[in-house]
Amino acid sequence: MIYTIKKITPTLFKLTSTLGSEVMEIPADHPRFAAVERYLNEGKLLSISERGTWSGKQDNNKLYAAEVTKKPIVVNLTQLDDLNFNEDLFKVMQTGTTLDGFISTDKGFLPGTNIMAVGAPGVGKTTVLLETLYKVREQDPTKKVLFISAEMNQIDMARYLKRFPHWGTLPILFLSDYDETSKEAIEATLNEGWDLVLTDSYTEVNDTVKEDTGMSRGKTEKWFLQLMTKNNKAENKAKRYTTFITILQMSKGGTFVGSNKLKHMTTSMLHMDWKGGENSSERYMEFSKNRCGDVGKKLFFSMDNGVQFDELRYKRDLLNVEMIKEEKDKMKTEADAFDKLFNSLPSEAETAENAVESK
Repeated sequence: MIYTIKKITPTLFKLTSTLGSEVMEIPADHPRFAAVERYLNEGKLLSISERGTWSGKQDNNKLYAAEVTKKPIVVNLTQLDDLNFNEDLFKVMQTGTTLDGFISTDKGFLPGTNIMAVGAPGVGKTTVLLETLYKVREQDPTKKVLFISAEMNQIDMARYLKRFPHWGTLPILFLSDYDETSKEAIEATLNEGWDLVLTDSYTEVNDTVKEDTGMSRGKTEKWFLQLMTKNNKAENKAKRYTTFITILQMSKGGTFVGSNKLKHMTTSMLHMDWKGGENSSERYMEFSKNRCGDVGKKLFFSMDNGVQFDELRYKRDLLNVEMIKEEKDKMKTEADAFDKLFNSLPSEAETAENAVESK
């Protein structure tokens, strides 16, 4: 006979036949109590042979899982009119550069949004985005910006500071400073409340937290995304709707490292690349997904003298796109007029028929 085991109290187990016809109770003074407890801890069933031999049996049919009763789901529907957000949610953060129009149709970063940035090593992801962080605060000193560095330490950043001394007052959370407490450090820091947070990179954050906590990669990813969502909603001490820019690493195959949840659950997906091959002189950024603005439009930039965006080229490209659109609309209008004109004329068959009738 096969039984499932259920712990009623610390000193009492209940055995239920898989056929449902027999129930037994095993109290603490039972000679088999310790064995039954061991089988339950191992997730095994109890097998009692006809000769009275007790042994553990694998739960291959997942009988224990079938016994778990799920709590009914409570569904709360929301009407948009019932949403209550502070007006700060609709105040964009600007850099004062042509990047603002590229980011969104509102001309800047929208609070409570998430941008994933992907690109090959050396294209300038960290440099450009750190400069963006600085520019946002330069335009509005009341904005709180933060850089979470999981790849670089203080010495690495000191070298950056030689080229960009104005970054000297940017607050940075170095994860390498928090041995075995990286998860707690990130949570505590973000709970202070920030307007714009740059993370470099998600992959290193995931690996560091995974190693420190023992969580699986999937659970660590879920934790990270939930933490972003929480702060998107201003659920922090300062009640700030946090916008996240998160750098993703590239695999050898040219795709970003991480599950598709990172792309599907984000506001925008930003790609940074070279035109004409790796390490060419031309670099650009482009959105493949953007809920707040355009996709497929390239903004070129250089790092020869700080970070410079090619505003004239961007405006010219936008103008060309608009001209092509106008030309297509004009051609469509002319084609429609042509069709209407010739559709109104009688066909050859109709002309012949009319000629016969007139005789």
